[in-house]
Amino acid sequence: LLFLRALVGLHHHSGQDNYHGSKVAYGGDYEAQRHWMELTLHLPIREWYWYDLEYWGLDYPPLTAYVSYLCGIGSSLLVGPESVALTDSRGYEDATHKTYMRATVWVLDLLLYFPSVWMIAKRMHPEYDSKFLWTIVLALSQPALLLIDHGHFQYNTVSLAFALLACYYITQPSFRGCIIGSIFYCLALNFKQMTLYYAPAIFFYLFGRCFTDKQHLMQRFMSLGITVVVTFFMLWWPFLVYGPPDTTPLQRFLHVLKRIFPFQRGLFEGKVSNLWCALSVRPVSIRERLPQDIQPLVALFVTVLLIIPACYKSFSIGKRGNGNMNDQRLVLWAMTSTGLSFFLASYQVHEKSLLMALAPISLLYWNDITLVQWFSIMSTWTLWPLIVVDRLEACYFCVVIIFVSLCWRSEKSHDRQQDASIFHYNRLTRWLIAVMYAAMAMLHLLEALVVPPPNLPDLFPVLWSIGGCGMICVAWLTTCIHLYECGPSNTSATKVKVS
Repeated sequence: LLFLRALVGLHHHSGQDNYHGSKVAYGGDYEAQRHWMELTLHLPIREWYWYDLEYWGLDYPPLTAYVSYLCGIGSSLLVGPESVALTDSRGYEDATHKTYMRATVWVLDLLLYFPSVWMIAKRMHPEYDSKFLWTIVLALSQPALLLIDHGHFQYNTVSLAFALLACYYITQPSFRGCIIGSIFYCLALNFKQMTLYYAPAIFFYLFGRCFTDKQHLMQRFMSLGITVVVTFFMLWWPFLVYGPPDTTPLQRFLHVLKRIFPFQRGLFEGKVSNLWCALSVRPVSIRERLPQDIQPLVALFVTVLLIIPACYKSFSIGKRGNGNMNDQRLVLWAMTSTGLSFFLASYQVHEKSLLMALAPISLLYWNDITLVQWFSIMSTWTLWPLIVVDRLEACYFCVVIIFVSLCWRSEKSHDRQQDASIFHYNRLTRWLIAVMYAAMAMLHLLEALVVPPPNLPDLFPVLWSIGGCGMICVAWLTTCIHLYECGPSNTSATKVKVS
């Protein structure tokens, strides 16, 4: 698994050779992460969120800034000061430094994501059987995660690791686990803002846990609130105390908040497979029809509608107060459901945000083998327009083939008839998944054989967006079904009904 990550890292990174850079800023996410190491290393903390915002200005939460600072120290010592020289190192793409950058993702993966996956899998399969091993292998070989973090270049697995650890601890029998889990979730939020997608599921589960002991209801609620406030304060206070001399702490806070949540960028970016991008195609053109000032409100309203099923179920699970493996399994389904809800309908969505739903569902492989396999491949498929821009096409096909081979091998050691998948419910659902697989393959084939007309240069990215949106809607529906059909036992969520 580590070797596979290293092999992916040998390919292009985002914006390499300024392949899709702009006139204002060189490269892509790789250069942004390198630049953050540069600025945090050389500038006082009061300037981190204010320095040259046009050139990859820092727009991730404080914990990312601190990690960038540590990585910047390592780059200066191991590669050389020139790799993170202030201003002069812009666009620096030395091979040695690229190896170092790849190694930082590799090491953080090993230190954080690997253990979090192991802990979740161990609790779900305490016998240390082959299901335990295959859960780990398949969760750590997810093609989309490999392509984005080790190909495109990001540190998503750090925030995902903290979120999974939060799930592990909040579902412990003791309420102390809820406190520890809250800390981990705060760390996830403060590393990458997209983990906000999990907030409804985690909040309502913890809220339900407070009601398991009504005599100490307020004490439990206050302890969680204090934990969150203290954790956030410890990470944020330098940016409130230090800043431009002509600003107040409130102005500094609001400035950092606007950097982290850039609503001014619009409803969505790129050809993302969500509702707003799919509905922006003519003749619907929803982005043009809706006034820009009410778009965030409409997005919020639809998102709230979509998360209601998961929120209600999360509260019910927490209120039951078992704090066991089944709670962990259900919370993982709830996190997947809210992750998909935010991806489909929230404001300012990126194609990479689908990883927020992929991480928890990948650990539920034995609950619905067919669904998890399909979702893993589909979520990778939706990234294709980005993969093309990053010139990772060969890598894309290789990691998908490797993942499919691993899935096939995992099934050889178990009876596939035991897979009580939602997609095995009847002939219609079996046809549905076959059609979705066929549609994904067909679009790849058409793109390879057909040249889009000059007046429709974005024909295939738009088709990817519409098709991906439809399939993600199906995925969201399946998570809701799993949530409401999951019983208290450690059995699969759905029963097979053959028609």
